[in-house]
Amino acid sequence: MSQVSDYNIANASGASVRSDLNAVFDAIKTLNSGGSDPSNTAAFMPYVDTADNNNLKIRNSGNTGFTTIGPVNTANLGLLPASGGTMTGVLALPNQTAANPSVHFGDSTTGFFRKASNQIGVAASGLEQLFLDQNGVTLNLQNEIRFADANSSHYIGLKADTTVGTNFTFTLPTADGSDGQFLKTDGSGKLSFGTVSTFSGAASALTGNTLASGVTASSLTSVGTLNSLSVTNNIVVGGTVDGRDIAVDGAKLDTLSVSSTPAVKVERLSSNQTVSNSSYQTKLTLNITPSTSGTALLVQMNGSARSGRDSDGSVKQIQVRLRRGSTTLVTYTTTATGSEQEINLHFPLKDTSSHGGNQVTYTIQARFTGGGDDNPRLNAGVSLIVQEIV
Repeated sequence: MSQVSDYNIANASGASVRSDLNAVFDAIKTLNSGGSDPSNTAAFMPYVDTADNNNLKIRNSGNTGFTTIGPVNTANLGLLPASGGTMTGVLALPNQTAANPSVHFGDSTTGFFRKASNQIGVAASGLEQLFLDQNGVTLNLQNEIRFADANSSHYIGLKADTTVGTNFTFTLPTADGSDGQFLKTDGSGKLSFGTVSTFSGAASALTGNTLASGVTASSLTSVGTLNSLSVTNNIVVGGTVDGRDIAVDGAKLDTLSVSSTPAVKVERLSSNQTVSNSSYQTKLTLNITPSTSGTALLVQMNGSARSGRDSDGSVKQIQVRLRRGSTTLVTYTTTATGSEQEINLHFPLKDTSSHGGNQVTYTIQARFTGGGDDNPRLNAGVSLIVQEIV
């Protein structure tokens, strides 16, 4: 161990010069080692600090202090080699983004990064695919949870809908249900197993085309066929009237006819309808003639519509209105400016306007507003139902 006050060899006698040279060579040979910093520092000077765990230090470029490299008595100066090893301290990484994650695996756009405080993001193809935080795991971009089969050739996936209006959580049951039960919700996201209610009772009371008076519970699974049913007043069914088939435990009622009031009319779009004009276009028309002049009409519009969004981000909005003749009853308009949006067209109305028993015409009309090349649309299934209220 040796340090010198300076590296200058002064003119002197041969013995003095030899002594100065030996001191300088000894300092170089021992890397200026000593229990305190050398007094004759220079930028990039190496120095072993024997008072500080024999750490190898090097003078910084500004010659204002020493930077510690590592202990000379430890292999690789205590640094983690490129071939890998065990770290004994904290690994701190810089904040990065999904496009340039802090840790990647040979693919600079795939890895981990700090999304925000207490959030770890996972990137693939330069996009954030999911992140972890104190709330759990969130999958982005409508990504799926996939359950693969035994050889991973096929899978079952679960994912969110294209548009979710509000956040909600399903809570799983705490135990399995019984054979034949189904999974149901309490309307607040809590799931449980339930049993399907079935009818039982005097099936013999159903004969020909007559359902005996007072029968409130009856099994229809093996009775046979009810040949015809004529109804002279209101009938309420649990199925879809416009679908024409009303199923009860596998049996089918082919035709439902109502021989008297009230009048009911249904019209429905069987396919998507593109809206390609900035002026209103009629997409659905329903005409109904009430049986009497003093009755009100129950009008229902159902379904959904979607705005159009181009690849460059421009959006065409859609406006949908329900009209009685030339009178507008309601108008729906999409409002999102930077993304495609879907709106529900749910509108029930008790129409008490005077019609005098004459034919009344209801229409669903649509037009677009705004720029962009991708036209909006009315989705298949948009329907208009009008029923006379007696």
